[in-house]
Amino acid sequence: MGRARIYAAVFCFAIFSSTAVAQEWLKLTPASGEAPTPRRNAAAIYDSLDHRMIIFGGRTNAGDRNEVWAFDLSSNTWEELTPAAGDAPAPRFTANGIYDAANHRMLIWSGQGASFFNDVWTFDLTSNAWSQFTPPDPKPNIRYGTAAIFDPHARDLVTFAGFTDQGRFDDTWRFDIDAAIWAKLQLDTYPEKRCLHTSSYDALNHRMIVYGGQTNGPRGDIWAFDLHQNHWTDLTPDNHPAGRWFAASIYEGREHRFIIFGGNLGGSQTNEVRAFRLNEGNWEQLSPTGEGPAAREGAAAIYVEKENRMVVFGGRGASDFNDVWSLNNLARSTGVEGDDNIPAPQSFRLLGNYPNPLKRSLPFNETVIVYELAQPAHVLLTIYNVIGQPVKNLFNRRMAAGQHRVRWDGRDETGKKVSSGIYLYRLQSGGAAVFKKMILVD
Repeated sequence: MGRARIYAAVFCFAIFSSTAVAQEWLKLTPASGEAPTPRRNAAAIYDSLDHRMIIFGGRTNAGDRNEVWAFDLSSNTWEELTPAAGDAPAPRFTANGIYDAANHRMLIWSGQGASFFNDVWTFDLTSNAWSQFTPPDPKPNIRYGTAAIFDPHARDLVTFAGFTDQGRFDDTWRFDIDAAIWAKLQLDTYPEKRCLHTSSYDALNHRMIVYGGQTNGPRGDIWAFDLHQNHWTDLTPDNHPAGRWFAASIYEGREHRFIIFGGNLGGSQTNEVRAFRLNEGNWEQLSPTGEGPAAREGAAAIYVEKENRMVVFGGRGASDFNDVWSLNNLARSTGVEGDDNIPAPQSFRLLGNYPNPLKRSLPFNETVIVYELAQPAHVLLTIYNVIGQPVKNLFNRRMAAGQHRVRWDGRDETGKKVSSGIYLYRLQSGGAAVFKKMILVD
C-alpha cells in the first residue's frame, strides 16, 4: 500500500515552479464570540498540534493581564482558556513564551507586573491548568524585556539579557525544563547589555537569533547564539535598517530568514516587515500587498510553516490593538507543485522540509524534515528518488510524542551525493504513511 501511494504521487507531479507569489496582508476578523481586550507585549506561541495561536498576559489600559487565549487558525475564532481556579502566574507584560511540543504545553518566564519576575510556569494545553517550577539557586535576577527560545535538542529554555531597576543585563542562561535547573553560561563574547529585544530559533543551524532592543537608544544589531557550542557571533552587516525595540520576530525556514515586524524606532512606531537572510547575511524589506496592520510596537507573532504565513496579534500604536493579521505567501518560492492533498492519519503529521529547494552551493547544505507524533510510535522515514527507488533510510525507531526534526545532506546510504532533481520523503508509522516532495539543486 505504501509503495502504491508513492508511485501514485510520482505520476501526479507538475513541473517545478520558481514563480514568486505576492506576499499579502489579510485581516483575520473573528467569525463570532469574544476576543481578548486590546493589549501589547503579550507572550505568544504556535500550538502546532491543535493549529492555534496561544497568547498569555500583556498590558492593557486597565492594567496587566494573566489570561490565556487561543485563536483557532482554521475557524478564526477566539476561546479563553484561563482556568477558573488554582494557581496562576501574576498579571504581567513582556513575559517570554515557548512551546514544548513533546508535552503539549506552553512555558512562561519573567516579565513585569506589580513587580519584576523571574518565575517559570507551565500551562498544560490539554487540561488548561497552570503549574509552577521551583528551581533551586542559582537563578537569573528578576527582570522584564528579556528574550527566550526553546532548544529542542537539550530541552532547555534559553534566555538573554533584560532589565530591572538595577539596570540592564548581558547574561545568557539555560533552564532545563525536565530537571527544573538553571545554569548561567560563562562566556567570553556576548552582545551588549540591553532590554526590549526579540529572538527566534533558527531550526536549520540550531541557533538563537537575537535582534535589536534598547540600551541608551534603539539598537539595530543582530547576533546568533550557537546552541551546540554556547557561542555568540555578531551577524550585523554594515548596511542594516534603523534600530528598534519591541519588534516581533519569527524564523521562516523555507528561505532561511529571520523576520521582524513593527517596533519602536526611538520616538515613532513602524509597521515595516524586514527579513534577514541568514545564509547571505543581509537585510531586505518586504512589501506585501493589502492594507496591512497599523504601525505598532509590542505585537506578538507566530510562524505557521505548513501554511507559509506569519500571524500577528495586538500591540500598541495610537492606542492598544487586539486585531489579528496574517502575512500570507511569506516565502516567495513555491517549491514543487503537485498533489499534497492525500489525507494524513490523525496519529502523526509530516509538516514539511526547509529549505526547499535544497541548494548544495550554500554554506548550510542540509534540509530539515519536520514531523509530529500525537503519541509515542515506531517511525520509518525514507528518502526516495523520482521513480520510487529508496535512496536513504534516515531512521527507523520508536520516537516520543511531539515535534521532531531530521536532517538530510543530499547523500545516499553509501555517503555519495545524489544527483539534482525531485525527491520524495515518506514517513510511515503503523499501517499508515504520508509523503512530501522536495527539490535538490547544485
